Amino acid sequence: MKQQAKKQYITNVYNKFWKELYLVAFRRLGDEAQVEDILQDLFLSLLEGQYDLENENAVRALLHTRLKSRIIDFFRKELLKMNFESQETSRTEADSLSSDHRLMTRELESVVMQEINKLPERMKEIFLLSREEMLTNEEIASRLNISGKTVRNQLSTALNRIRLTVRTYSTGEPELASVTIIITLATLLLSDR
Repeated sequence: MKQQAKKQYITNVYNKFWKELYLVAFRRLGDEAQVEDILQDLFLSLLEGQYDLENENAVRALLHTRLKSRIIDFFRKELLKMNFESQETSRTEADSLSSDHRLMTRELESVVMQEINKLPERMKEIFLLSREEMLTNEEIASRLNISGKTVRNQLSTALNRIRLTVRTYSTGEPELASVTIIITLATLLLSDR
């Protein structure tokens, strides 16, 4: 078929099948602009390819098959786009929560360190030996030449003071602060030896 005759034949095929294909595509997509884009692409592809356009039933089957393929491609692209957008949103939210968490942790650590610095000198020394040097109560007692009971009492008093300060600090933001407090206290304070 010559190019001019082919264009005329495709115009006739377009006029004959456009409405039928439009209804099928619109039922699947529900978006007029997308349907028109897909149909335009579908009919233009007939100009580029070598198809037997003489048999009307074969042309109808070809158009419906290619339309189905384009609709499936459209949904795949939309699914990929939604998946990408969802991942980006999740990543942004995670980054935001992570920054908030880091900020809260730093702030809480600062509050804890301020309270540690306010402890009486001997209590502070016992606390820091326990938490920074990771010494057991017996090792601290031996090093400072005091009883194990004194070490336990001093650590207990220090922890209670720090907990009270943290509780006072966290009353403004209960959800995030409570999670941060639990994590921070667990890592900074609550290891018993």
